[in-house]
Amino acid sequence: MNIEAIETHLLNLPYHKPLITASNRFVIAEGVLVEIRSDGGLSGFGYIDLFPRTGETTGSATFAIDQVLKPMIIGRDIHELGRIKEKIDRTLIGNPRVKSGLETALYDLLGKSIHVPLNLLLGGLVKDEIRIVKMTSLDDPETMAEEAHQLVTDGFSAIKLKISGQLNLDLQRITNVRKAVGDDIFIKVDANESYDPKSAIQLSKKMADLGVEVFEQPVPRHQTDALLEVKKHSPIKIEADQSVGSVADAYRLIQHRVVDSINTSVLKAGGLIEARRIAEMCRLGGVECTLANTAGSMVGDAAGLQLAASCPGVSSLCELGEFTTVSGDPFTGMEIKHGMVKVPDGEGLGVQQIGNF
Repeated sequence: MNIEAIETHLLNLPYHKPLITASNRFVIAEGVLVEIRSDGGLSGFGYIDLFPRTGETTGSATFAIDQVLKPMIIGRDIHELGRIKEKIDRTLIGNPRVKSGLETALYDLLGKSIHVPLNLLLGGLVKDEIRIVKMTSLDDPETMAEEAHQLVTDGFSAIKLKISGQLNLDLQRITNVRKAVGDDIFIKVDANESYDPKSAIQLSKKMADLGVEVFEQPVPRHQTDALLEVKKHSPIKIEADQSVGSVADAYRLIQHRVVDSINTSVLKAGGLIEARRIAEMCRLGGVECTLANTAGSMVGDAAGLQLAASCPGVSSLCELGEFTTVSGDPFTGMEIKHGMVKVPDGEGLGVQQIGNF
């Protein structure tokens, strides 16, 4: 079955409520949907989320696909996916999100061509469902507490709080949220690189008293020594996010025991296979690994979910439910119930197109 066409479609999906972090304010999820069609009439899809801090834009993504990669993929047999991926990696350096979107679409098409779900191509199910860590936007302490309480009322048992790098204010935010949700709710706190080491250590000790389990990316991404210093003095787990942009980054942090956990994604890592390599290294090195995805089409969440479900090294607690925070998604097939999301059992990614793009 040969690849007949590759098309890119721009998607602008409005947030129901703006998502504010220490470094961004999201109102619209901007992304590129990659569609790969075969001569047998099947289509495979991949999604690329794009915003300035990713280093890739809709312009650079569409140019890389349409002008650089498409000419060497058209006409190839989808069953030669390994060779196609190798050719892509040799031709284009960097651009992990572009590579991820293309690879996901290729795997979706391959799964559909042989009538199996993507998780089977990746080794088969080890988990049937994933527990969702749901994000709360950065806001004043009272508003964040109200939002967190509503999430718990809606059935979520794990939440992630965005903070801003202001120690006293952030501590008040976390304190108010803990009072609002009770002692049994899992809480992760994400600083998005906004702290210096000394302040991060101070906050981590106070968060331990509040039952916070994980402190994500407390210091700037390239300050590896500072990240290690926080980890050494923190009573709670320290997790890397922006510090891990590749398999090589993950290897260095695992090798030197810099963090307790790594939060990666299919897009950030450069594809399903690269993200799996990170998860497998984490498992070997005794470091936890969780998968995340920013808001956008559920095509992106489906890729992460299929990988998480088939990889023992990925935690059963992941941030793969943000597709519910936007409107206008032209796909269906995933649903969150009681804070959990089941793995779709359809072919490929398991999601279906319901609208135009």
